Amino acid sequence: MPSFAAAPAPHGLPTGDAHVDALPDSLRAAIAKHWTRRVTSELQVSRAFAQLAPWLRTLHADTTVVTMIERAATEEIAHADLCLHLARVYAGTDVTMPEVPFAMPSFGFDDERLEAAVHIAGLCCVNETLATAYLEGCLHMASAPIAVQANRAHLREEIDHARLGWAHLSSRALTADLRLQLSACVPRLLAANVPLWEQEDAFLPAEGVPAHGLPSHADNCRTARAAARELVIPGFRHVGIPVSDDTAASQLP
Repeated sequence: MPSFAAAPAPHGLPTGDAHVDALPDSLRAAIAKHWTRRVTSELQVSRAFAQLAPWLRTLHADTTVVTMIERAATEEIAHADLCLHLARVYAGTDVTMPEVPFAMPSFGFDDERLEAAVHIAGLCCVNETLATAYLEGCLHMASAPIAVQANRAHLREEIDHARLGWAHLSSRALTADLRLQLSACVPRLLAANVPLWEQEDAFLPAEGVPAHGLPSHADNCRTARAAARELVIPGFRHVGIPVSDDTAASQLP
C-alpha cells in the first residue's frame, strides 16, 4: 500500500511513517477504518461542547468554565482532523471527512441547571476522564512515531476537557441541593458511558496493535473499569457529589 502525503498535517504530525509502511495492507486498512470512525466521535463531542457553551452562559456558569468549553469545541474539531489525517496515512489514500448529524439528548429535568450539570457530568467528568485514561494507555504502549505524536497531542487537550467538568461541578453554579440531585444520576451516567469503552472495536483485531497505540480489547476493558473506580467515582466525591460504595460496586463489578 502506498504512502499518502496529507498536507498540511494537524498538530505537526508527519505525513508518513516507516512503521506504517511496514504493516500488512489488510491491517493498515483496518486501522484506517478505526480512525475514520474516531473522526465521527470527535465531531459529535465538538457539537456537544458548542451547544453547551452558550447554554451555560445563560445559566451564569463560571466564566472560566464557559471559556474552556468554547475552546474545547474548537479543539475537538482539531482532534477530528488529527484522526482523519491518521486515517489517510494508514489507508495510503484520501479519506473524506464524514457528515455528522447531531442532536443534544434530553435527560428530562425541568430544572435547566440540573439538566446542564448532568450533561457536563456525563460528557466531561465521566467520558472525557475515561478518554484521558485510554489515551494515556495508548501513548504508553505506542512506539510508531506518528502514533506517539498523535496520542501525546490528543491527551494534552483531553485532560483539560475532563478538568472543565470537575471545575463546573465544584463551582458556585451548583448548590448543595443540585449536587444531591446530581448524585442520584451518577449510576445512570456510569451505566451509559463505561460500557461504551468496553465494546469490541469493529475493525481492529482483539489483540489490538500496541505499537501503533491501539490497545487490545481486554486492555480497554481494564482501563475503563480502573479509571471509573480510581478517577471518576473519587472525583465526584471530591467535588461534593456523594456516590455510595454500593452504587460503585453495582455499576462496576
